[in-house]
Amino acid sequence: MIKKWLLRNLIGVIMTVSILTTTFLLVYSLANKNKITTYPNQVQLRSGPGRQYSATAPLKRGTNLIIMSKTRGWYKVRRTDNEQIGWVAGWVAESKTLRTATPISEATIVLDPGHGGVPSKKYDGLSGDNGSSSANGKFFEKTYTLRTARHMRTALQKTGARVLMTRDKDVLIPLLHIPRLAEKYQADAQISIHFDHAGNENGTTEASGISQYYYHKNGKALTQALNTSLNHLPINNRGMDDAQYVVLDKVTRPATLLELGYINNPSNFKLIRTTKYQQQVAQLTVQGLATYFKQNTEMK
Repeated sequence: MIKKWLLRNLIGVIMTVSILTTTFLLVYSLANKNKITTYPNQVQLRSGPGRQYSATAPLKRGTNLIIMSKTRGWYKVRRTDNEQIGWVAGWVAESKTLRTATPISEATIVLDPGHGGVPSKKYDGLSGDNGSSSANGKFFEKTYTLRTARHMRTALQKTGARVLMTRDKDVLIPLLHIPRLAEKYQADAQISIHFDHAGNENGTTEASGISQYYYHKNGKALTQALNTSLNHLPINNRGMDDAQYVVLDKVTRPATLLELGYINNPSNFKLIRTTKYQQQVAQLTVQGLATYFKQNTEMK
């Protein structure tokens, strides 16, 4: 009897099962869309949406949280085990690759690869800017700033840090637009990447070395930390100084500008163009940032 009834009402049964399944999945999804479970250990619960706020508790892996609100990638959450309310860095709490959160994990870091885009035949400073060129005029600064920034991003992402790029292809970002990204996300560091040049546009220079710059006081400690770590590069370190570059002057967040060698010095450029050097810059930058954030981040 049941079999005959099912055969006579097969379409209705299928539709009913389909509706019930869809309803269940929708209810389940709505009930859980604001719930997350931390993956890393030592996720910091803070009093506000930023690593500058005081830490109130370290969260173990597997802590269940209910998201109450979101701002700039930070989540206001309530713990399900004890109803404690606080803020966590969303990208840290939800990371599936980070095992243990560290001070640098909570940082938002903007990487700014200098120059970019293809200049028009009549240079107008708007369509593109190659930056400085190698001694033979065949290779351009914009290429190596982007390659180095990409290696930095890869190395930083392994720490759990949130990394944003002002550009990730060969385009020109107007100077006054560059600080907007750091301001929008209240970045903990903005790092502009450049290569130096001396003498005529197409010619060799004997000038050699790397250097680091800041302008506002809040960028000095950041620049000092990078100055120390970058001492280990195979190109001599000329030191750090203050300079009123637009990308440093027009941002309120801690910012630094790195000149990572003279592109028209053949011995410098022999290193600059290699993946090995770019990766070395990236690793040493991570080391400097890790030291910097460890010194000024409260952890429980």
